[in-house]
Amino acid sequence: MLAACAMTNYNKWEKKAKALDEEAEKDDEEEKKKADEALGLQDGPQGPPTAKAKAQRKEMGGHSEGRKNFIAAQQAREIVITHKDELEPIVITKEQGDDRAVRLRDCENVSIVFGKDLTLLKLFVEKCKNLKVELGCQIKTSFLEINHSSDCEVRCIEPVSTTQCDECTKGPVNVIFLEPENVGQFYHQNCPALHVAVQGQDPVKIGIASEKQVFTRPGPSGDYLTEDVVRGEKEFPTTLGRPKDDPVISEPEAERGPMSEENRARAEVKRAEGNEAFKASDYLQAAVYYTEATQICPDLHLAWANRAQCFLKTGQAEKALEDSVKCTELAPDYAKGWFRKGMALHSMERFAAAIPALGEAEKLDPKNPQIPEAIKMAQMMARRKGPGDPYP
Repeated sequence: MLAACAMTNYNKWEKKAKALDEEAEKDDEEEKKKADEALGLQDGPQGPPTAKAKAQRKEMGGHSEGRKNFIAAQQAREIVITHKDELEPIVITKEQGDDRAVRLRDCENVSIVFGKDLTLLKLFVEKCKNLKVELGCQIKTSFLEINHSSDCEVRCIEPVSTTQCDECTKGPVNVIFLEPENVGQFYHQNCPALHVAVQGQDPVKIGIASEKQVFTRPGPSGDYLTEDVVRGEKEFPTTLGRPKDDPVISEPEAERGPMSEENRARAEVKRAEGNEAFKASDYLQAAVYYTEATQICPDLHLAWANRAQCFLKTGQAEKALEDSVKCTELAPDYAKGWFRKGMALHSMERFAAAIPALGEAEKLDPKNPQIPEAIKMAQMMARRKGPGDPYP
């Protein structure tokens, strides 16, 4: 009705707009709050984008109690271990490392053992030299990171899906797996000393001396395929750019299904971690988790929608628009993807383009009361400030 009045009688619309302005000046804070919540923006749609971003950064910098608790919980789940010149192997106990991210930092001339009774969150090997690690336990995130280390060996009894290795330029860094099926994927940068092996076989050098980050995965014939990591405008890995003659591409989907399901499950774990960070108002950390989810499973539309909301909360409307568009491409029947798109366009003051996106959200979720409120606000702002760029 509001849109129809505005289109058929401009003078009548101007009177209504003026009346709305007067209402807003008379302490109508509750109505303003509803509109702000409908758009998911702290400062509402009326303020300039820069003011929104400033207020949102202030909110984040304030460290709400929830965010403090979240950060404290994360720190409590991490432990740093340093040992040097030990003749006997160091056994990490369940009390020390269970359900924690463990950082082996500055370890030299020592062997460290993780027994099968543990379950780690992640394992980091940082600035270590002449270190041997026996990883007999599961890693919940299936993630191993090694950086600035030399003459190191990590023997993985359980599968590790993703290994990241950076700046290992000197003595060899060997990652050894028990079975060929356990060998995961590797992201590495400037690691000419990186080698991979299956127990009982000679290590294979996969690392290269390069400032580019590259991606290596097992090939179908027992070899290793390496390619540059392709990044999008936000500097996140987007595609792997597989070579055209890669035989893995021509394999039927049924052959790749199990790995896809495994990746989706791991991505959902990351998305759940992002949700917890978001609830604690730690939007930047939440965005990191959602990014990891999209890297593991690029077609997980929920992670794209969630990260779009993080970008809106941190005043990055352009990035929010990119993520919401990606979400609608992956899941055109998901209402929140269109709602996020509408919010992003509204935040960019592209009101005319925001209205059809929000309208699509309303079609898909007609019972959501926030959506018509957002549409009304976009219509009002389009009349008051102009439509902005009308193209989505």
